[in-house]
Amino acid sequence: MEKVGLVLQGGGSRGIYTAGVLDYFMEQELYIPYVIAVSAGACNGAAYLARQRGLGKIYHMKYIRDPRYFHYKNLIKKRSLFGMDFIFNEMPNKLEPFAFDRFREAKEKFVVVTTDCTTGEAVYFTKDDCEDIFHVIRASCSLPFLSPKVTINGRKLWDGGIVHPVPFMKSMLDGNQKHIIVLTSSCPPSEWMRKLSFVERLFSRSTRLCQAFIRHFRIYYETLEQVKEMQKEGKAFVIAPPAGTFLRGFERQEEKLEHYYRQGYQDAHTQFSGLCTWLGLGRNS
Repeated sequence: MEKVGLVLQGGGSRGIYTAGVLDYFMEQELYIPYVIAVSAGACNGAAYLARQRGLGKIYHMKYIRDPRYFHYKNLIKKRSLFGMDFIFNEMPNKLEPFAFDRFREAKEKFVVVTTDCTTGEAVYFTKDDCEDIFHVIRASCSLPFLSPKVTINGRKLWDGGIVHPVPFMKSMLDGNQKHIIVLTSSCPPSEWMRKLSFVERLFSRSTRLCQAFIRHFRIYYETLEQVKEMQKEGKAFVIAPPAGTFLRGFERQEEKLEHYYRQGYQDAHTQFSGLCTWLGLGRNS
């Protein structure tokens, strides 16, 4: 299987849908040679390369009511509602050990998307670019205004979804001709970022980061239209929640998270035979 990319959207808690999809892929031992991910998708992608079935679900769900994971006091102590040190250090290194060696030894290429807070441009990292992949994933998951910027190689970085909400273009530029695209929502993005006056107050309107925010929704909808065209041309295979399915970007109700996870797993199962045919693998679930 050559020149095939697996593209993973972010979406906060909605990323548990992708965890379900990838758990089914791992169960079927389907590993795509190129994986590019943004934000929550990067957590799932890392677990996929490490062959740790179930870990993505754990990261999204197990500690959701733990104050170390999310609490208003974190905003005072760490300038973030989320316990970023807990999520990206204590969890993978102590509580839910990540298979770092297996991840590094994986043959698949892994690309994580971040946004440069100075230039407003995408910055890409591969698993070979850094010693601590979770520091990069932390940058890709750092929500604007809700988390501090993450500095890597002298660059201050935020959530990669600002500039590339569904980063299939990078997959194309890297030479892939087919793309499995896992989306995490069938609904338009949250309305709050449409009201950009607060962005303009925080940044000069002329700054490149401000312009990146302003372009975000246009890019998002243009991206979805491009994905539809790629589907028609046979260049993309899309796995996404059914129309009308909804989960908040940050959800704390375990039953809703469990349902969204199972939806992803079931959708992957239902579409697996068609996916294998599309990939030319000639095998069924």
